[in-house]
Amino acid sequence: MPDPANRPLDLGQLRAVLAVRETGTVTRAAEDLGLSQPAVSRLIAALETELGFDIFERSRRRLVLTDRGREFLDEAQSAMRSMARLSVMAGELRRGSHGLLRVGAIAPLALGLVAPAIAAYRRGAPSVTVEVDLLPRANQIEELRAGRIDIALAAMPFSGAGLRVEPILEADAVCVLPASHRLARRRVINLSDLAEERFVVTPPASILRQRLDDAFRQSNIPQRMVSVVENMSLVAALVSAGAGVAVTHAMPAAAMPSNVIARAFRPRISFSYAIVTQAGDVRSRAVSDFCRALRAVAHDVRRGVSRDADARAAPRRGRAGRS
Repeated sequence: MPDPANRPLDLGQLRAVLAVRETGTVTRAAEDLGLSQPAVSRLIAALETELGFDIFERSRRRLVLTDRGREFLDEAQSAMRSMARLSVMAGELRRGSHGLLRVGAIAPLALGLVAPAIAAYRRGAPSVTVEVDLLPRANQIEELRAGRIDIALAAMPFSGAGLRVEPILEADAVCVLPASHRLARRRVINLSDLAEERFVVTPPASILRQRLDDAFRQSNIPQRMVSVVENMSLVAALVSAGAGVAVTHAMPAAAMPSNVIARAFRPRISFSYAIVTQAGDVRSRAVSDFCRALRAVAHDVRRGVSRDADARAAPRRGRAGRS
């Protein structure tokens, strides 16, 4: 008879104990795994029975790693990463030369970073298909964890174990308004200038909306909302149609309707944007190459912003020199 001690370990049990270590509680691990709390507890207990030692100590409803448990899970994490690498490799071999890369992004980054990155990436990988989904930030992380997208692109911060977060770009939110608007000639628009305006806004859960709401509260200015929409392209379309004005993530000028302009907004609402992928050394070559293309585009965007800032400052310096 085969020795029970030499039986392969159950991957579901390993995922359960690693999820508990990463999240800190059985409840959170169950949520991440899509299982019930009792099911996760049973998986842990079954693995401990099979191993012959405790992975966790139970102390006042808390699970604390034992020394043996810590050593075992360090090795288990390495093994699971190896399994993930094998899975990625198998997928690439299965697809042959016709690979598939799935990217999730908020609309401004899809237009400003992903589109030019695809053009650059395709020159070196013409047979790889790139799928782009316009997704809110929270949905991107959900899809990334589930393995339904390979790369996420959105505003920071990101929290949670198992994510690799690489900041690539910083930008300020802008005020978007019709070119015929009474404030269109101003270079900078203050919140107080918009006190009587109707706003097209994003949903309450979005970071942009939360920061804009904070600005209204701190300024004691009532916010007059006319529409709540998720997609930034739809925000621009509503502004174009005359529904109201908006404060949005910066978007490329070419992606804006012809009768809509963007102006600097104060108080400044700044964002750091990041590439987010699965943690661990499990990224395919396609993912790594596309991230490299995104970094190159972000570098060009930063240089372009710097040049624009210098051009705006030059006339002021000239006037100062003549005084």
